[in-house]
Parts: sequence; structure tokens; C-alpha cells
Amino acid sequence: MGDLSQLTSVSLTSFLVLVLARAAWHKGQAFYETVGFAQGYGLVPRHMVPTIVRGLMGVETLTVLALLVPITRPVGGLMAAGLFAGYGGLMAAALLRGQREIDCGCGGAPQIVSGLTLGRNAVLTVMALTVAMIATGPVGTAGALMAITAGITLFAIYGVAEKLASHLPHIRRAG
Repeated sequence: MGDLSQLTSVSLTSFLVLVLARAAWHKGQAFYETVGFAQGYGLVPRHMVPTIVRGLMGVETLTVLALLVPITRPVGGLMAAGLFAGYGGLMAAALLRGQREIDCGCGGAPQIVSGLTLGRNAVLTVMALTVAMIATGPVGTAGALMAITAGITLFAIYGVAEKLASHLPHIRRAG
């Protein structure tokens, strides 16, 4: 059935694939909305943002593909870590500039950039680095089913946590 480290790698990989696939899908399905979120960061000239968003969507898709192939999984893990850390850095820069009412543009439930979104990206970065560091190996059919189910479960929990976090700005204003 595979050792625990390999099962952990497949579980985390499954989770990260879902997170990144949803992010890429969101950029494609809600392209102009994503461009608007990205323009809100004010880091590059507005006319460059659509090209950058398309590029990020491509990098996210390539990262998903790299994560899915066992031989390229370590590279995919490093790519995912770079994306999550980079996005976290952009959010931190926005907060340092005093931008407190900016949507992260991460896909999923809308979330205002905050310490919580920075923490989330730090955890995602660590998960991706873990995938990059664990050697790939066979896990067997039962192990694969168990690990993929664990990844889907993590993604479901992640979705619930995101939805709850999306309500925090409204709770803070009401309180």
C-alpha cells in the first residue's frame, strides 16, 4: 500500500491539484473579474494585467500537470510553492501599502486580503514544499484511492474554511 510518506505526498498532491485547478479554472471562467481583482493591487500598469493573468493561468495549469506526473511531481511542488509564496507576497505588499479592502482574487469564495489569507498561503506553500521533498513511489491501488480521498476531503474542508473566512469582514463590521 505504500509507506506513509508516499501516501502523504499523494494526498497533498491531490489537494494541491484541486486548489490550483480551481484557481486556473476561475481565471478562465471569470477572466475580467480576475483582471479587476489583479488591477486592484496596483502593482503593474493596468494594460498589462490581462496578459499577466493569462500567464498565471498558464503557469497554474502547467503546475497541475507537473504535479500529476510522478517523475515531475517534485518540480510541480516547487512551482506550486512559488505560486503560493508569490501570491502571498503580493497580498502582503498590498497590506503594507494600506490596502485593506482588496479581494485576494484567489478563486472560490471572495476573501478580503488579511493576515488569514497570508497564513493560508504560507500553509499552502509548506504543503507544496513537502510534496517537492518527498520521494515519489508506488502506493498501490488501495493506497492511491485512500490518498486521493484524503486529498478530496482536505479540499472540501478548505472550501468550508474559505466560505467561513469570506464572512469575517462582515462580522467585524457588525461587531
